[in-house]
Amino acid sequence: MAYYVLVLVIILEFIAASAGLKYIQKYRVSKITKRLVLILFFVAITELFSTYVPIAKASDFEYFGFVKGTPFEKNFWVHNIQLIITFGFFANYFRSSLKPGLLASIIKLVIIVFMIGALVNLLLSGVYFNGISKFTYIIGSILLLIAILVYYFELLQSDNILRFSQSLTFYISVGLLIYYLTMTPLFIYGSYYYTGESSDTFNKFYIYTLAIANVVMYGTFTLGFILCKPNQN
Repeated sequence: MAYYVLVLVIILEFIAASAGLKYIQKYRVSKITKRLVLILFFVAITELFSTYVPIAKASDFEYFGFVKGTPFEKNFWVHNIQLIITFGFFANYFRSSLKPGLLASIIKLVIIVFMIGALVNLLLSGVYFNGISKFTYIIGSILLLIAILVYYFELLQSDNILRFSQSLTFYISVGLLIYYLTMTPLFIYGSYYYTGESSDTFNKFYIYTLAIANVVMYGTFTLGFILCKPNQN
């Protein structure tokens, strides 16, 4: 089941990234929007790259046998770097939509501190090759949530609220908000269910929820690229 979900997620990621590519080819867009599409391709490509682990295990290391017994036998190292980059980018993506001022400057500073702290955590905690960094995931989720809420706050105070359904930034915010509000609690408390009789039940629930959350998030991204125009953001 997990393999099917992985394939589904990668397909959804490439669909969203491809829709974004068509979007920036069709319209004159800002640099941050071009970087958004680049990040979506980055996520899709790194997810595809990380499949060397399930392929190796499924083939009993007949394929990619050179990683057996090395720290690269697991793909956590790929996802840990991916998370730092994506959390940092998306927080900055919403910061770029804010009015220039103290609040935007504070969020920019917090993003820099978060990325430095996340890198230091990977270097000192020993989690880099052995698991997903809780520091990166939890603090990154909180940072992203704050950036989105500040974006909503300013949106409510502007005339753009009348055109929110035509804003690409709004679609991106909805997709991310649904995903991380759904998955972060499961990530935090998941370790309590990885052993014991409830382990299989929780794992199945986690995988199904992950699939639905990805469908909603990348579906929302794709819909935004299809429906929105840059001059309406």
